Amino acid sequence: MTPHHVVLYILINLTTERNIEVPENYKILIDGHLQDRWEEWLEGLRICRNADGTTTISGALSDQAALHGVLLKIGNMNLKLISVNPIEEYPEDKNTNRKEK
Repeated sequence: MTPHHVVLYILINLTTERNIEVPENYKILIDGHLQDRWEEWLEGLRICRNADGTTTISGALSDQAALHGVLLKIGNMNLKLISVNPIEEYPEDKNTNRKEK
């Protein structure tokens, strides 16, 4: 391979690697408290009940379609959606009442 081809090979591989879908972490806030038993139905996302009467649903989803699926389930449950935010990682919320399994 010539140096020119090596550079093209590296650039193509870097570009291809960036297009690979990796799970993104999301933090979804809803009004009211949701029980832990809904975790499996909500793609295995963590459910944390907050002291202010809201519930935080957080974790990794494989792609935008999975996020839309979770949001559809929340809507079908007639829950009030407050916010949806991508996050770097899911932090431990100090003011939650989560039961340990």
